[in-house]
Amino acid sequence: MIVVGDVAIAAGDRFEFVGFPKAFLEKPLCINLEGAVVPRGLEPSWGVYNGPEWLESLSKFTLGPVFAANNHILDVADGIDRTRRFLHDRGMQLFGAGMCESAARNAVKVHVGQCTYVLLGFGWPVIGCVAARGNRGGVNRLEGVLARALARSALSAGKDARVVVVMHGNYEFEPYPQPAHRRLARQLIDIGAYAVVFHHPHVVGPVERYRGRTIAYSVGNWAFSHGKFFGGRLKLPSESFHQIALELGADGDVVHHARFVPPDTVRYERSEKVDAESFSLRPAFEDFDDHRYDTWFRRNRVKRKLLPVYRNPDACFGNVVRDGWVCVRQRLIDTAARVGLKRMRRG
Repeated sequence: MIVVGDVAIAAGDRFEFVGFPKAFLEKPLCINLEGAVVPRGLEPSWGVYNGPEWLESLSKFTLGPVFAANNHILDVADGIDRTRRFLHDRGMQLFGAGMCESAARNAVKVHVGQCTYVLLGFGWPVIGCVAARGNRGGVNRLEGVLARALARSALSAGKDARVVVVMHGNYEFEPYPQPAHRRLARQLIDIGAYAVVFHHPHVVGPVERYRGRTIAYSVGNWAFSHGKFFGGRLKLPSESFHQIALELGADGDVVHHARFVPPDTVRYERSEKVDAESFSLRPAFEDFDDHRYDTWFRRNRVKRKLLPVYRNPDACFGNVVRDGWVCVRQRLIDTAARVGLKRMRRG
């Protein structure tokens, strides 16, 4: 199966995918549906969504489970239920979000040849992912203790299955993982996960091999309408135009490179094996232990403006303080963007 990035196709847009190999088109594709599916006339004036025609843009592909544990699925109040029903009516499964906490935690299965994949989805509340609580709808909360527990449960339920953990995390336009997220990804591999894949930064991040398994720290976008969201103010920078797809294959993992050509074209470029000696996305920190990576990240991170560094993947008092500050900071940025005092660079 193949895991790709964010899909947010505004009403009236139609994306064209050019040059994709037939073998790629035939494998189940797991997308991140970055925003609810809404009918004409109900588009949010301030947010991200998918118009009713979004599925037509992906008609070339064989669509698999749809990830929805992101920070825009509730830009429309009933976004989760509306999207879930839309997908259900077309025989498709949603994971990572639900109308209650237990539904958000559910894993989904995909059978590809002789392989069975079990997918779990999580969203980081720090970046605006609204966590499901009890009978209140939302996303499956990204937190270390919970993620490890659900991964262990999935592993015990299907001993021959490949458990893939998909997460919406990190800050936008930060290619390097938060130390907490790298720790958690490695912990999940340690207990038996087959792969860990991250969304949200809107830029491609490094792809690390750990104990013979793959961790993709950001696959970037996949089909994201340009200049159509947040009142037309959101135009992602050119560094967001490179995007990748991670193929988890029976004979090894492969990264496929593609490029977005505004306003609505995605061109296939090339593929490369993740374990190849010449692999282009191998990180400089691949062999670093946690302590050494902490130091490296503080020196090399891209997003620095009053943003805290997260080191502990589990709930703790220090993270509560950091969460509060990030929330206040984002509200100030959103207010400045609404009144035109700040350029829109988020999604």
